[in-house]
Amino acid sequence: MKKTFEKSQFSHKKLKVKKIEEPEHNTGADRYLITYADLITLLLGLFVILYAVSQVDKTKFAMLSEAMAKYFNPTTGKIIEGGSGELNSGKAVLPQPAFHNKETSTIEQVYNQIENKLDEYINQGKISILKNNNSVTLVLPEVLFFPSAKSNILPQSYPVLDSIVAILKDIPFDISVDGHTDAVPIQNKQYESNWHLSVDRALNVGYYMILKGLPEKDLSIRGYGPERPIDDNFTLEGRKKNRRVEITISKISSNTASSTDNKNDSTKF
Repeated sequence: MKKTFEKSQFSHKKLKVKKIEEPEHNTGADRYLITYADLITLLLGLFVILYAVSQVDKTKFAMLSEAMAKYFNPTTGKIIEGGSGELNSGKAVLPQPAFHNKETSTIEQVYNQIENKLDEYINQGKISILKNNNSVTLVLPEVLFFPSAKSNILPQSYPVLDSIVAILKDIPFDISVDGHTDAVPIQNKQYESNWHLSVDRALNVGYYMILKGLPEKDLSIRGYGPERPIDDNFTLEGRKKNRRVEITISKISSNTASSTDNKNDSTKF
């Protein structure tokens, strides 16, 4: 009986559940006014900033005008008033363009200068010099400039190269340094062929001249290996003449400041 009463009493109890009300959303027709008001506020701020920036400090502007007037026309201190502040042909105002005006020399003059400077070596037959209408070529033999089958320049040849650089560094000419060998094959630890040796010798001579002041833009380095002999490769004396470096000085082309005219048929390094 007791259990039946407790069960009946429990069944009459009601559970109370609190209902959470959802917040109301403002979906009225005037909702766009909030966004519009924000936009107008931002635009107002933008125009205020633009107005503040556009204001010219008249005092500073006047000081700047006066300073510029004194610089461009120190006698009157005026910028433009009756023409007194105008620039008169740019005198004492703008610097003139700076051009590197090298001393002009002819091929004949260069030939004479080199011949005079290297007269001792030429008379002794240690080096030779050739001239035509457009170029001068100095022939530098291996025996004076390099050890056999090597490319390092011998110290005894430095005065010759120094004299050449002293003549050429301030005059506008194309200068090519060409390496040549004989036709006897070479293959050692340093060089795989005569091509490698000829290029390395020309490169060392050219780079030495650059270090002494010869402009790089006027210089080209080429190696021909055994392909351009000047004597017979079947004799000892002929092979000796063929092992050489030639320095050719020629007129600059009208197209560029540093021309490679008549050199496109060879390999450059």
